[in-house]
Amino acid sequence: MSIARAGLLITFMLFPVVAGAQTKQSTKETPARASSASMIVEPGSEKWGDVPAAALVGTPSVEMGGTVRVAVLQGDPMTAGHSYTLRLSCTDGTKIAPHWHPTIENVTVVKGAAAVGMGAKWDDAALKEVPMGGFFWAAPHMNHFAECKGDTILQVHGIAPFVLNFVSADDSAPAK
Repeated sequence: MSIARAGLLITFMLFPVVAGAQTKQSTKETPARASSASMIVEPGSEKWGDVPAAALVGTPSVEMGGTVRVAVLQGDPMTAGHSYTLRLSCTDGTKIAPHWHPTIENVTVVKGAAAVGMGAKWDDAALKEVPMGGFFWAAPHMNHFAECKGDTILQVHGIAPFVLNFVSADDSAPAK
């Protein structure tokens, strides 16, 4: 057998071994994929609680008039730079006073409906209805407000921190 043929034969024999070694998956699991069950949140299985005080900065300029609860589905909404997905559940008529967030807020209406307005002062005429399945977002530092229409669930996702910085009543007064 010639040296060239022997070299070719060795190459063909070693190729599958080398290729298999390069594509072999690690047996060590990463935390993000430790369990497929941790990636699925069945409807109704959320763990609801109070909105943390640290997520509410300042004093709302309008009465809330209802109840808001929160369920964290993924990530860490309070640690800067971490991704998160959470749900807010609010009773019919609940008002979320004019506020802003330090990062982009992305919101999908999962149940019920919401009405959203832009600005530093509550204005019923500025509210635009977002029906179930609808989506809205607010840029960082954009003043906005919302009202829940019916018992509503909003799914919010983004990059933390998830903080509502309420615009004070003094700041929302019309300019003179």
